[in-house]
Amino acid sequence: MTKNESAQIEELKKEMEALKEDLSKLTQTLGKITEEKIKSSAGDIKDQILSQIPKEQLEQLEEVKAKSEEVLETLKEQQEKHPAGTLLVAAGIGFLLGRVLGGKS
Repeated sequence: MTKNESAQIEELKKEMEALKEDLSKLTQTLGKITEEKIKSSAGDIKDQILSQIPKEQLEQLEEVKAKSEEVLETLKEQQEKHPAGTLLVAAGIGFLLGRVLGGKS
């Protein structure tokens, strides 16, 4: 192999490496664009759905959400204060649900 051929091969290797880097950057850019489009579409769909729900129902939903968060916070506090009692209550609820949903054995 001549020096000229070796230089050409080396130049081709460099160009291939540059192409790989460009392709990698392009793939990352396309991924970001796609992610932004998906988020935008999801936001649009959410807005469309919310616009079709009556205001009163949305307010009720917000109230239920707030009360649920309060209940969860209270349960977390109770669990921290009384871990054994919380475990017993959870076991009891699980047992009762199992009996009700599982039927008679």
